[in-house]
Amino acid sequence: MGASTKTRILNDQEMKLFFESFNLEKKSDWYYYHVFRIQYLTALRISDIMRLTTDQVKTKHFYIIEKKTKKRREVYLCEEAFTLSQNLRKRAENIGSKYILTKKDDSSYRRAMKIYCRKAGVDPDRVSTHTLRKTIANRVAILKGTKAASRLLNHSKLSTTELYLDNSQETVETAIDLVSGGV
Repeated sequence: MGASTKTRILNDQEMKLFFESFNLEKKSDWYYYHVFRIQYLTALRISDIMRLTTDQVKTKHFYIIEKKTKKRREVYLCEEAFTLSQNLRKRAENIGSKYILTKKDDSSYRRAMKIYCRKAGVDPDRVSTHTLRKTIANRVAILKGTKAASRLLNHSKLSTTELYLDNSQETVETAIDLVSGGV
């Protein structure tokens, strides 16, 4: 695995600091928190979240056609992601948008990711909007295996998913701690 792939996975502490860096009283922070949290909880690419309509997110299960791969993908919204998507849906409907995200330029999300990482004390050069996708895939692989992570990411080949995963000592220790806490 290449170094650039490893550096794009955030550890639990970094993720905690990242999501705590948002001031939800500020409209822009509220918006980006919702976007990034949904991205983390669904492992969707930002390009796919930008295409979600207010009708799609009325249910917890729906299908999309991925912008990058053109493959059909089932999306599941856990309770938190569903609540967040409903907040964005209501906001979009109030301003007459059919899409839950109202900023249609992915560069604004890339800039925001760097800003919130700086606020959290996380090296902004280690992150991109894809960081959240890689991080959740890594967590799922630790908890449920590579096949589950591959399904989450909608990859056709396990070898593609393996490029996302971190096999560092820190990740091995995290996995051991998770397993030992359950038995």
